Amino acid sequence: MKDNYVKIYEYIEKLTRDTIGFERKGIKCNGDILSLTEIFILKTINSSKNKKMIEIMRHSEVDKNTFSFSVKKLVNIDFICKEKSKDDGRIQLLKLTDKGKFFLGAAKTKEKEMLFELLRDFTYNEEKTILKFLLKLDMLKNER
Repeated sequence: MKDNYVKIYEYIEKLTRDTIGFERKGIKCNGDILSLTEIFILKTINSSKNKKMIEIMRHSEVDKNTFSFSVKKLVNIDFICKEKSKDDGRIQLLKLTDKGKFFLGAAKTKEKEMLFELLRDFTYNEEKTILKFLLKLDMLKNER
């Protein structure tokens, strides 16, 4: 059993390294290349209707500089637009453009296809074990 712990640790370390690589190099979808952070910001904007920029930044859990850089890039490539709040003109809201919605839809489809292809080889009990492991990881993160 302990041998499996070492192997699991090694694979999680490799997964972390690969994730950092994806963040640096970006992920290509429909000719556009975005970092994981930028994709996550798009997802957050999509699921956060009429939220202030600061609320989206906090939910994204990225620092102000990274968020500002990512938003600027997403505005420049026409994936999002800034809009002044109707209630308070000083407040800016972020909205997906049609181009951003199209990219996000394609990216989500690609993500699901890849995940479902991986999971296809697992039994129901193995799927439950993976889910339990992921839930425990999430609980550990929330405890800190």
